[in-house]
Amino acid sequence: MTGTGDLGAVVTEAQRLLDGGDPAQAQRLFEVTWRTAPADELELWEGLGRLAAGLGAAVGDGPGAARELRRGAELVGVFEEHPPHALDVAGLRAWARHLADELDSGIPVETVPLPRLRMP
Repeated sequence: MTGTGDLGAVVTEAQRLLDGGDPAQAQRLFEVTWRTAPADELELWEGLGRLAAGLGAAVGDGPGAARELRRGAELVGVFEEHPPHALDVAGLRAWARHLADELDSGIPVETVPLPRLRMP
């Protein structure tokens, strides 16, 4: 998968996986894509993978969720000014930081919000 259209399809499939409650599979998809993506997008796909990993950890009460979310937000942030593949990078970063802050507050998060990869 190296063409822009193919990478756009990855984003669409990842959103379907996230919406279906399978952040682990979305993470795997991002990791596979990271290995084949253009060099100038490596941080993007690694960051998306970390966001999915953080979401999976948050949903499963796993350790390190906030750290993964913050690192993912940092990595995708490089693309905030010119987001590829119609990604809502600003929205993803805000979602990740907000959820990380909630997780770090020590108050149990009853409902973990799902990210929107693209603006509706």
